[in-house]
Amino acid sequence: DRTVLTNNTDIAESADGVIATTPIFGGNSLVATAFTGSGPHLVSFRPKSFVAESAGGAAAPVVAAPIPDLGIAGSAKVLAVHVEASSGPKLDEAAIVVSGGRGLGEAGKYSLVEELATLLKGAPGASRAIVDAGWVPYSYQVGQTGKVVKPTVYIAAGISGATQHMVGMKGSKNIIAINKDKEAPIFGVADLGIVGDVHKVLPQLIELLKSRG
Repeated sequence: DRTVLTNNTDIAESADGVIATTPIFGGNSLVATAFTGSGPHLVSFRPKSFVAESAGGAAAPVVAAPIPDLGIAGSAKVLAVHVEASSGPKLDEAAIVVSGGRGLGEAGKYSLVEELATLLKGAPGASRAIVDAGWVPYSYQVGQTGKVVKPTVYIAAGISGATQHMVGMKGSKNIIAINKDKEAPIFGVADLGIVGDVHKVLPQLIELLKSRG
């Protein structure tokens, strides 16, 4: 048996061996795990946990790892295969994320979020409220029970700022909030706040971007 640790954000060597850091409880606490065995160990990381270093144009070597027949493949059965269509960057890897919430009013208005995200070459996201309402798939959800994102720019449109949502986007470098309620909690973490109706602000942003080509 080998050690497998997922969803880590850091790894380091110490006198106790290799130590991996894993966030829990929405990132409010960290668990440090030391590997005491000889390995090999398998460790995976959250997207954007590290800044990728240049390979200098050199191709990475490909190592073939033979997988022995474990004799259990016959007990597994594929019931269905579902592939979601996607034309832009992945939500947890995008440099720009545009998320929509209940403030959009109805499912049909989410198209404004998608259009703005496309024009910015970003990814659309969503609050748990509109995912639970069936407006968009779960894969769009940002928050404690969804994706944790750390884009350069995060635009929250019609999102009030529930704690479980902010856990998923508080690591963003620049947060822009659009909400007609000036007391909305989202403004407490925003670098730029726009107090206004998303039904007016989003179309204006879209038209501005289109006019600039």
